[in-house]
Amino acid sequence: MKIRSGLATLVLLAALAAGCVSVDYVGKSYPPTASVDLYMSPADVKRPYEVIGEARAQVEALPFSSPAEQLQEKLLAEARSRGANAVILGSITSRQVASTSTTTGQATSKKKGNKKNTQYTDTTTTNVEEVNELRGTLIRFTD
Repeated sequence: MKIRSGLATLVLLAALAAGCVSVDYVGKSYPPTASVDLYMSPADVKRPYEVIGEARAQVEALPFSSPAEQLQEKLLAEARSRGANAVILGSITSRQVASTSTTTGQATSKKKGNKKNTQYTDTTTTNVEEVNELRGTLIRFTD
């Protein structure tokens, strides 16, 4: 029973952590729009448009998680709130945002005859934090 409860807690914590998506935006804002189209490349857009800004959604990279849908939905929500008609998606990338290293040491002494030998053992642990991010170009149709 404890294993199931521990696993459930782990899954819940992972889901909560995955929910922390942040969005950065640089560009113009217009009155919000009700719906936003999604394009995979500029060549897919068949109507005249202007670029109104660039957005980047990011979430902490977690093992065994796929944040693509979550990132895409956050970009679309940002586009609606900024008054865009569409988003041209970029690729999903992963980048390192922090790295910490901790070194611990231990000294052991051994006595052989009249001599005392001291040995030192160091252990270094490195934690790397990464984020997954999805960029999008926000556009408004001009026709």
